Amino acid sequence: MKQSIYIPFEQFLFSKKVMLALLISAFILSLFIYFLFLQSVITELMAYYFYAGSSLLSMFALYHLYQSKEPDYIYLTEEEIWFKEKVQNETICLKYDHLAYFETRFSEIIFCTKEEEKVILPLNSIKDEKKRWEIKEFLRNHIRQIRDQKMTLLASA
Repeated sequence: MKQSIYIPFEQFLFSKKVMLALLISAFILSLFIYFLFLQSVITELMAYYFYAGSSLLSMFALYHLYQSKEPDYIYLTEEEIWFKEKVQNETICLKYDHLAYFETRFSEIIFCTKEEEKVILPLNSIKDEKKRWEIKEFLRNHIRQIRDQKMTLLASA
C-alpha cells in the first residue's frame, strides 16, 4: 500500500481569488460612481473621493497579485521528498536512497545526504502539531525501512 503526505503551507490572508475579486469590485464601483455622477445623483467631489478609493484598492490588489508566488508545500512519497524552499524559491527533491540520515528539531528537519550536503526543511508554516509529528514519524519509519533493507542485503551477502 503506497502512502504519501501532502501538506500545503498556510498562505497569506489575501489569496489570489480574493485579490481578483477586489480588483473586479473596484472596477465595478468606478463604473457605478461614473453612472451616478452622469445622472447628477452625487456631486463631483464625492465622485472624486470614490475614484480615489477604488484606485487605491486597485493598486493594492494589483501589487499583491504581482508579488504573489506559488504556495509552499511538503510532499512525501514512498521514494522521495518534495518541498518548496522559501529562500531560493525553488523546489527541492530528495530521494531516500541518497539520504544518510536526518535530524528532527521542533521547527525544522535537517537532512544529510551521502555527499555530506545538508538540506533544511523548515516546519514553521505548519501550525498543527499533529501534522509535524506525522511528518517526522513518516520519515523515521521510512528511513528505518531503507536501513532495514540494506541490513538484510548485507546479512544475506
